Amino acid sequence: MDLLASSTAFRPPVLDGSNYALWKVKMRMYIKSIEERAWQRVLDGWSPPRIVDDDGDSRSKLENSWSNDEVQTSNFNSKALNAIFTSVDVNMFNLITNYIYAKEACNILQKHYEGSESVRRTKLRMLTSKFESLRIEENETIVEYDRRLRDIANEAFTLGDPMSNERLVSKVLRSLPKRFNIKICAIDESKDTSTLNLEDLISSLRTFEMNLDLQKRNKGNAIALQSTDDSMNSLIQEVNESDLMRIQFP
Repeated sequence: MDLLASSTAFRPPVLDGSNYALWKVKMRMYIKSIEERAWQRVLDGWSPPRIVDDDGDSRSKLENSWSNDEVQTSNFNSKALNAIFTSVDVNMFNLITNYIYAKEACNILQKHYEGSESVRRTKLRMLTSKFESLRIEENETIVEYDRRLRDIANEAFTLGDPMSNERLVSKVLRSLPKRFNIKICAIDESKDTSTLNLEDLISSLRTFEMNLDLQKRNKGNAIALQSTDDSMNSLIQEVNESDLMRIQFP
């Protein structure tokens, strides 16, 4: 695969106004895959190099007098900014078209979608409340619950408050219905839940859930088979009684 094809394959989705949380996460990895130091320009910012004259006044250096390091640092900013420009739709591009610094462009988009710091904190409080009240429904599968849990965790991550693996594991164990009580006891006895990986826990619970479903189906089949046997025995008995009646009363 050539460089162009590779770049296209890993390009993040276009920011269209409804997918910022997903775009933000993928954009980070996309810029890092282009150049790690390009992502540093998003984090730390960049501004054109300046020079101080004999009078102590500061002014921008002419580009043709930049050092190789200064040119390279500028190029990292350009790579990051270009990645952002090419990954937003026309409406979003109009918000950042006049910015020449990648960090500023990202900040404008973040403020547009996530609001001010006070708005972000409010969103985090609401998300925390949603997280604490989350429970697995009686008829819900582990896979379905895991999807809802990760949606909350991903949103918290985009708001700058990632949830630890230990916190997520603890939440899962506290949210399970009674049918998992045996499995919870087994996990508590055999594993240190503070070091238990979330993916491993979900996989183990899925296996247990599948076994429960299998036992339920086998029990249902056994009941159906017993019912069939009882019906057959009843029929045989009726036939035998009919034969006896014909013998006694020809």
